[in-house]
Amino acid sequence: MAATWENTAAMGQTEPDRRGKTANPRLILAVIGLTCGLLGSFGLTACTNSLPEKPAATAPAVETGPVVAESWPLTGLDRPDGGPRRPAVAVKIENTASARPQSGLESADIVFEEMVEGGLTRFNAIFHSQTPEEIGPVRSVRPMDTAIAAPFGAMLVYSGGVPQFEAKVKAAGLRGYNEDEALGASYRVNWRRMPHNLYLSIPKLFEKVGIEGVPEPDSAFDFARNGENPTVVDAGVPAGQILVNFPSARVRFDWNGSKWQRVDEGMAVAARSGAPLQADNVVVIKTTTIETTVRDAAGFPVPETVLEGGGQAYVATGGKVMDAEWYKDSEGSPLRLTDVAGAPIVLAPGQTWVELLAAGSFSYQ
Repeated sequence: MAATWENTAAMGQTEPDRRGKTANPRLILAVIGLTCGLLGSFGLTACTNSLPEKPAATAPAVETGPVVAESWPLTGLDRPDGGPRRPAVAVKIENTASARPQSGLESADIVFEEMVEGGLTRFNAIFHSQTPEEIGPVRSVRPMDTAIAAPFGAMLVYSGGVPQFEAKVKAAGLRGYNEDEALGASYRVNWRRMPHNLYLSIPKLFEKVGIEGVPEPDSAFDFARNGENPTVVDAGVPAGQILVNFPSARVRFDWNGSKWQRVDEGMAVAARSGAPLQADNVVVIKTTTIETTVRDAAGFPVPETVLEGGGQAYVATGGKVMDAEWYKDSEGSPLRLTDVAGAPIVLAPGQTWVELLAAGSFSYQ
């Protein structure tokens, strides 16, 4: 049995005798020597004169650079403490006078505006950094919604839809939920008439259907970081208004000194919560449509916006606008933005609205 010097000394001490004398130190050493010899003769570890070991030298501190805060992938805004891990949710939201004011659009990370039958528009809003309890009115799926939601791996929520469009969602590998499949996370309100009264709670959707195995989204765009200027701020031209004219919808964004305020039918738009609908970035994608074999109740053919390939685009940030290019390699590929020379465009952190202008005109002033 190994014993340190301190332990051996303790074992060899004798109690002071009753006359107040202590044991002879030479006797103590003799006893220690005899004990060590006996231990050695039996093959046991010999006694050692161990001194306290010197503490191991500590490695010098390594200087590191400043800690870079994690950001939300779809807004570029700071994500305190990493934020909760969850998938993105894409929600189809109506855009008509009967649907306004909508709920939840002010909390979306990205809002896509798409043209539907009759030249009207609807929204496909992508939620990740915020998860509202009230989003809507929720309406039906369209064929281009898979190409919008797929790059985010998003759970896609809609009221219902033509069977072939719903089948396309499943074929794309997305988790799609119509009103029944949402298991009560979609609910009807009594302060609006059908079909404008279906709403969604994202927290309840996560609770009802679960999110295990659904990944977090990857970054959608490049965002300015650490004092970097957005590309448009450095390279764009001043603009006070952006006008996006669909065949049956007139859209305007007014620069108010800090954000782009959305204007519909000549009026600044707010959400049902009272929060104004204001974007940090507005992206206009010039593309085309193809006709599907489906017609709506009024007999209009249902168009599908082409979201593969590339073409001309415009990007507005910080009260300025610049020419750009967009490209998207496949249905599941992200939408990428570059300047006309091919360099990536860096957006301002915050909410981005993407106008999928498949027919109509764009201008700014």
